[in-house]
Amino acid sequence: MVLEYQLIRSERRKTIALQVRNGEVIVRAPTRVDLAYIEQLLQLKSPWLAQKLAQQKQRSLQSVDFSQAFLTQTPGNAPTVYIDGIAHKVKVAFGPATVMHNKSQQDLTVVLNPRYQQLPLQSELILTKVKAQIEAWFKSSIESYVAQKLACFSASIPYQPAAFKVRKYKARWGSCNSRRELSFNFLLKQLPPWVVDYVIIHELCHLKHMNHSAKFWQLVASYCPTFQDAKHWIKQHQAYLSWH
Repeated sequence: MVLEYQLIRSERRKTIALQVRNGEVIVRAPTRVDLAYIEQLLQLKSPWLAQKLAQQKQRSLQSVDFSQAFLTQTPGNAPTVYIDGIAHKVKVAFGPATVMHNKSQQDLTVVLNPRYQQLPLQSELILTKVKAQIEAWFKSSIESYVAQKLACFSASIPYQPAAFKVRKYKARWGSCNSRRELSFNFLLKQLPPWVVDYVIIHELCHLKHMNHSAKFWQLVASYCPTFQDAKHWIKQHQAYLSWH
């Protein structure tokens, strides 16, 4: 049985070349070479081709230890990234660049452009690309979530911002300025949604009190009775939420 393949003919080519790329067998051949001869060659090379296909399949989706680069480590020493408050394994695949979140399997698959497939998975360039795609996904997710929650909270909280933005902070989850603009850390994607809700409410309450006075915390409690639990969750998990 001949493996499925893509045939590319060229008048200038004088020899036949076999290639396995992105899980596909590619045959480059001179225009006049008989198809039967090509398939006979494929049959002869089928063990080698099958081995290459298997290697690429195994390589195309696997966990990678990024803990020394930008992720945290669980007590069991497995590389993880927290998403919605749950530790996820990070996997890498190759294809059209995207990020896929599998909640049930608790893993995050970062799909890189196939041109990076020949690089070692621990190479600096791979680590940089994976980090950049995760951060872009974090930012997009939190922007959407905050916009949705601000619209929802507007029905019960009379303090609305002039604008909001999402960016990366090293030491804060959110902020409020005198222009009534709110900023949120895109790393909030690591926290459970109910904890993110507390952070949003916290910043909304700063539109009334630009301080952390007793009146401020009373206002927060009136809209988020579980705020102490949310603060405790952040403190308890702080060591696992680092991002370099």
